[in-house]
Amino acid sequence: MPHPYSALVWGMGISLALFFSAYALRKSNRNLHKLFAMGGVVFNLVSSVYLIYAVRIAGIEMASQFSFAVITAHRLFATLIALLMLVMVYTGIKRQRRLHIALHRFFLAGYTLTYISGLVIFHG
Repeated sequence: MPHPYSALVWGMGISLALFFSAYALRKSNRNLHKLFAMGGVVFNLVSSVYLIYAVRIAGIEMASQFSFAVITAHRLFATLIALLMLVMVYTGIKRQRRLHIALHRFFLAGYTLTYISGLVIFHG
């Protein structure tokens, strides 16, 4: 079984790249925007489920030099960003354009921050 840090680096990293690619294509090609955004969601969800399985069920240790409070804050923020991602999917599908556009500013910044903080906190 691959170490969960691989899911963090590769799965979440590909997801982040897909989200920014979707953002870059938002005006020029809506079909690619949708495809890249949903690809980012799929990579994120698969990576998240694998991380939870590996750490909580399989018991693989993800060592960290950071305190329990820092790790808990990261996990809480990551959960909130994942929920925001699902709201972004909903608003995109339902064509609630104004809300979708308003939320993307928080989502892209928050997802990027969560990704980088995960790399730093759980550096393998």
